[in-house]
Amino acid sequence: MNSSPSLPLEFSAASREKYVRDLGHLPLDILVVGGGITGAGIVRDAALRGYRVGLIEKADFASGTSSKSSKLIHGGLRYLKNLEFSLVHEALGERKTLLEIAPHLVHPLKCLLPVYESDTDPSWMVHLGLLMYDMLSFSKSIGSHQMIEGEAAESVAPLLRKEGLKQIAQYYDCGADDFRLVMANVQSAAQAGAVVANYVRAEDLWREKGTVVGVKATDALTGARLDIRSHTVVNAAGPWSDQLRKIWEEEEIPRLRTTKGVHLILSRDRLKILHPIVLPAVSDQRPVFAIPWRRFVVLGTTDTEYTGDLDRVCPERDDIDYLLDTFNHYFPTVRLTDSDIVSTFAGLRPLVDEGGKTESRVTREYEIFEGPEAVFSIVGGKLTTYRTMALEMVDRLRKKLESSFSVKAAEPRCRTGEQPLYGGEIEDFEQFRETWFERLRQELDLDEEVATHLAETYGNALDIVVPFLAAGPDGSEKILPDLPFLWGELDYALAREMTVGLDDFVIRRTHLFSLDREQGQSIIGEVADRMALALGWSAEEVKRQKSRYLAKIEVVQGFRGLGRINRSSAS
Repeated sequence: MNSSPSLPLEFSAASREKYVRDLGHLPLDILVVGGGITGAGIVRDAALRGYRVGLIEKADFASGTSSKSSKLIHGGLRYLKNLEFSLVHEALGERKTLLEIAPHLVHPLKCLLPVYESDTDPSWMVHLGLLMYDMLSFSKSIGSHQMIEGEAAESVAPLLRKEGLKQIAQYYDCGADDFRLVMANVQSAAQAGAVVANYVRAEDLWREKGTVVGVKATDALTGARLDIRSHTVVNAAGPWSDQLRKIWEEEEIPRLRTTKGVHLILSRDRLKILHPIVLPAVSDQRPVFAIPWRRFVVLGTTDTEYTGDLDRVCPERDDIDYLLDTFNHYFPTVRLTDSDIVSTFAGLRPLVDEGGKTESRVTREYEIFEGPEAVFSIVGGKLTTYRTMALEMVDRLRKKLESSFSVKAAEPRCRTGEQPLYGGEIEDFEQFRETWFERLRQELDLDEEVATHLAETYGNALDIVVPFLAAGPDGSEKILPDLPFLWGELDYALAREMTVGLDDFVIRRTHLFSLDREQGQSIIGEVADRMALALGWSAEEVKRQKSRYLAKIEVVQGFRGLGRINRSSAS
């Protein structure tokens, strides 16, 4: 088993305070605004090249788009219909790279694409598209497709509608824990010397004599104002990018088009599938997915224009019906209803504005542009290609820093594709997992589901996590009896994952919020009390944290029109 990565002594609320102080005093070469996957990838790349680099995020890391994806790392089969061959080729290459640098977070998946007589794309076209998909991966293939017919097709997915089913195409892509991918990049950046802090909000550019010298910001936890000096600034704020540009540049021309993607989470007892299945939506033929995720299934996603409040994106009745109607059509014996929905989540895609194209045909390519001086913005892209987006951005910054500020990188070459992400220093993941299964069973008496969760969440950082699980009377006990998350993970998250809010832990550091039918309402009181003890919260702050959390339950359950949120748990 490989040795553990060398995290800083702590990555906690106390280290966050130090980072915030450093942001206010240490001049930087690069300041990244936005703690989603794009910003996290940029700050890691820049730190590995030896730049003095910082990152600020107005809420928690990955609290926006980057924790609300379909949990897929994929080439984008449907982009072939848009003739975006270079994007698919790039994404397929990145799929293999992420498998290599984060084998604990990214896993191969056998995917199924049924072909029906009524489909707009006939079998030969699907076969040709998948042949091209295989070819575009070149030497980075993870498996070749095949076309399955007759009884064999029915046995692969027995719940699928059989009427009109001609073939099932079987191909390969990958699944991933999107939040953990962001966290691993942030932790890796911190290891390499980056100064990173969540809950620091960029307000305006800082100018001296008309020249941009950094960013004026606010510590959202204390209200303290920060003047962060930096040669260059990167706007990687995702859906909020145009808002920042409007403040910073006073430019009215939008560069961004936001579309909403809604997902539903069901128990796999209600939809017993073994592999991800891609299906054309009944109403508009857009591809949607049913994706097994542990003991659950994720259904998604919608793709609709969004012009509302960027900080409150809600699943609506039409979104739910769009998905239920499609999956009930293709799985006619299952008969899914609202009561089968454990949870929902909704996020915004920050797409490049291409004018009048329909939502699903807007490119997933990205765009980088400069303005005002030494301030760069990056918009568009997708989770799978975040690393190449970061590479191009840091290359652009390197040229700017050399030409305008005579700053040279200690290591000008990008190393993010060859150096494992935090927790990813694993040569053979299957062997790693088996070794840990046995160790966790012997040392802590943990079952296979919990061991799988721990191995796939922390990778070889488990050497650091286990002492937290072994400490105290209940470190290895489940927080909720039906889910694999343990109380010791809270202590670890506080010490090593910059967890400073109740929702940071219950929504993102774990998936308690998404995988519990009551969104963790029964345990938020105890979680809040433990966090209050560790973080020194007042009784008023505990109440505020609970109220903020309950408001998020209303967002994901609002489509039901429920009035049954347990308000007493906030008192």
